[in-house]
Amino acid sequence: MFDRDFVTFDRAFGRVCGAYRLKVKPSESEELTKTYFKVLEPWSLEAVLTAGKLVMAKCKRFPSISEWVAELPTITTATPPADRRVMSVAEMDEHERAAAMRYEDQPCRCSDCGRAGVDERPQRFVPTLVSLFEDAYERAFNTRRNQVEIIGHWAHGEELARWYQARDHFFGLAETMPRFGRLVTFTSAMLDREPGMEG
Repeated sequence: MFDRDFVTFDRAFGRVCGAYRLKVKPSESEELTKTYFKVLEPWSLEAVLTAGKLVMAKCKRFPSISEWVAELPTITTATPPADRRVMSVAEMDEHERAAAMRYEDQPCRCSDCGRAGVDERPQRFVPTLVSLFEDAYERAFNTRRNQVEIIGHWAHGEELARWYQARDHFFGLAETMPRFGRLVTFTSAMLDREPGMEG
């Protein structure tokens, strides 16, 4: 689960507490919810909610964390490649947030974006290049998804302006192509990788 899943989990966990008529103080209830969420965090929200239904059908008393975990599928953990660093928690959180927003955010009003003339255009989450050679993107191991992913960042200022120049040029060229050429180009654009995607 991710931080954005907490609200849904909180509601579901509250129903479990209500079903068992669990009597705790509001402050203790909040702490209990956070504790269960943290322990169950490695699994997907869907798996956790499904396990919650199963454990309620079996337990006559309020289920312990271990009883809840017993209903969850085993997580297989891949070993990070020796030549790749492990993504930080902040990086994984930001990648998840960017993916949920389809790699686009509200316009940035910083001075760099203002000088570059892109403070009215949406921010973009773009791959981080480590060299100018083709496909030379920074990659790291994501422990939540057990895979190596392309590292990304939010483009600002001149970098964001260059991104929009390239995008506008691309779509300008696409408009001048014959119909079949436009279809092939558009299809290729749809398949472009975003940070976190492998292809």
